[in-house]
Amino acid sequence: MVQPTINRGWLEQSGYSLLELMIVVAIIGVIAGLGGINFGVWKSRADLKEAVQLIRNELAVARMTSMSRNVSVTTTITVVPTMVTAVTTNTNTGAQLSSVSSTITRINGITNQTGGGPGLPPVFTAAPNATVQFNSMGYRVGGAVPGSQNQVIGLVNDLGTTYAIRINPRGVVDWCPSQFCIGTR
Repeated sequence: MVQPTINRGWLEQSGYSLLELMIVVAIIGVIAGLGGINFGVWKSRADLKEAVQLIRNELAVARMTSMSRNVSVTTTITVVPTMVTAVTTNTNTGAQLSSVSSTITRINGITNQTGGGPGLPPVFTAAPNATVQFNSMGYRVGGAVPGSQNQVIGLVNDLGTTYAIRINPRGVVDWCPSQFCIGTR
């Protein structure tokens, strides 16, 4: 004999309503939207940090080369959109000693410190390139600032964020995540 089934109504239903599904889709959309924006900012800053470290490393190599070969060297840093290049040459002969370049998609430009001094705020201007010179003892010479001050070069990303590379008079190279590297080191 077949037993008749009892329909219990909404208690037996399973699944989700259209409204519940749309709420979940909206929440996922908002999270993905925020994540996309944050990823863009993170990628831009990561590219900027990569470019700064590339230049910093090349300047450290240039300084060591000047001391080990007992010659003055000049490093020219060029930034065009999506490309960072640093070329180190013998200042006396013009012979290329080392070169490094990298395709970095979110780099837009370079700024040079063109003024400022003790007690005065530094002045930066956009430039097609920057030049750093080291003498045979590894000290920084030349540049737009006197030899007794730090030379600061800024790299700018597509969001306008600037990270600075600082070369002190003794030739020590470091960087900081702002346009102004405060203090002497």
